[in-house]
Amino acid sequence: MRASSFIKNRRTCGGFTMVELILVMVIAGILAAVAVPRLVGKNSFDTRGYVDQLAATVRFAQKLAISQRRDVFVQLTATDATLCYDAGCASLAPGPGGEKPYAVTAPNGVAIASPLAVLGFDAGGRPNIAAQLDIPVNGAGAYHVLVEQETGYVHD
Repeated sequence: MRASSFIKNRRTCGGFTMVELILVMVIAGILAAVAVPRLVGKNSFDTRGYVDQLAATVRFAQKLAISQRRDVFVQLTATDATLCYDAGCASLAPGPGGEKPYAVTAPNGVAIASPLAVLGFDAGGRPNIAAQLDIPVNGAGAYHVLVEQETGYVHD
């Protein structure tokens, strides 16, 4: 009698089976292997975000040149891009919200490796380049902002 009452009590007690426990451990292992490195290593997100920000700044410089019918320049250094009305950057151009000076600064570990120090757009929005301009951005991976020679079209 004792053995049968023990078995009855065991069936009424709740618990997890070995299969359920192993399945939970496998799912947790997959999440740890895939999701955690993406959340912890945000340098790749910073790099991609800065590339998008740099491309938007160059696009804005072209649109500003067209709308104001004057030359607008983007001064490129290893760590930032600044909008100017002259090639020497003595006269700073406003940003989309009217802020002056308008500059986008690269996050830590991200750098611009531009072959040009200053990219200019004339009043018609045409860039002052002889061929397609490739502005490499290096960080967690290599990205490129491209400016077309004829139209000034900016893409990445």
